[in-house]
Amino acid sequence: MRRASERLIHPASRRLTRRPRRVGVAAFALAIGLLVAPEVAHADAAGPTDYRTEVLAITPATDAISVSIEGGDSFVGITVTEGHEAIVLGYDDEPYLRIATDGTISENLRSFATYYNAQRYGADEIPDVVDNDAPPEWQQIGLGGSWAWHDHRAHWMGSEPPIGLDPGMSLPAQQIPLVVDGDHVEITVQTTLLPAPSRWPALFGLLIGLAVALFGVLAGAATRTFGTMLLAAAATLAGVAQFRSLPSETGPLYTWWLLPAIALACMIITILTYGRWALLQSGLAALAGIQLTIWAFGRRATMTRAVLPTDLPFWLDRMITGAALTGGATLTVVALLELFRSQAGATPGSVHES
Repeated sequence: MRRASERLIHPASRRLTRRPRRVGVAAFALAIGLLVAPEVAHADAAGPTDYRTEVLAITPATDAISVSIEGGDSFVGITVTEGHEAIVLGYDDEPYLRIATDGTISENLRSFATYYNAQRYGADEIPDVVDNDAPPEWQQIGLGGSWAWHDHRAHWMGSEPPIGLDPGMSLPAQQIPLVVDGDHVEITVQTTLLPAPSRWPALFGLLIGLAVALFGVLAGAATRTFGTMLLAAAATLAGVAQFRSLPSETGPLYTWWLLPAIALACMIITILTYGRWALLQSGLAALAGIQLTIWAFGRRATMTRAVLPTDLPFWLDRMITGAALTGGATLTVVALLELFRSQAGATPGSVHES
């Protein structure tokens, strides 16, 4: 027969059981929400590529400007010395971008290039306001004398290499015209197709991630938490390095570092609550694993493309991506199994009676 004291304990114990279960389910729901959430981009951000563009010459030579290529071949960057003015000309030699003597950057709303350069492979829709022969209609878009933009004269526009272009070969050199302090200047650029990178860093990373995850599963929850923290910290480092490698006007994505940072935060919370609320910790582990998997899968091209938009050594970036992919996927499966197993064991019917 059930004793009166046990009848009093059962409702309270059920409430305590349901609380972490609700938190665990909420953490899992958050993970799914982040999985399907759209990625917001300021611009068409640089990605991995098999091409590298180089600046061959600035003719005539001038100290008023310096030019760089950002993201391998994705953006042309220009810095204009204060006190000088530079106007980048578009595809019909119309005024396109202007960097004024005080460093103010403006774009011409009547220029075809303003809209066509919005995306790496060119915009499909061009507004009726475009008129390359009309007087410029300048709109300020930045300050500081430096700007970067997609310029389709500085990269190959096709998704496949042109016929006859083998790795190591270059496309014909192209010119980007400017007017600097009233004088005509040309930037000569050339794009080269690079050989495929070695697959060993990515393969080594895939094995490292799998080994870290499996060792954590076999060694216990504490080791698994520590291993997940290492993977998340490495991925966050790679994401921050990529984010900081590109100028803000090129639209670097916050998700490059935010997803692994969420995974890292989940593991920190797990340590702070270690030994309590098993359901919560399983939910956090699932959330961390999902974020790492999404992050790595979204940048899987880094493991096979020759040029990466990051200041990190390319081999290190590829290794971290591979480790996060296999490690995150394995840890996600294990955490979800634990989460659902804990939920099943925490149902009200599982409370024992004497």
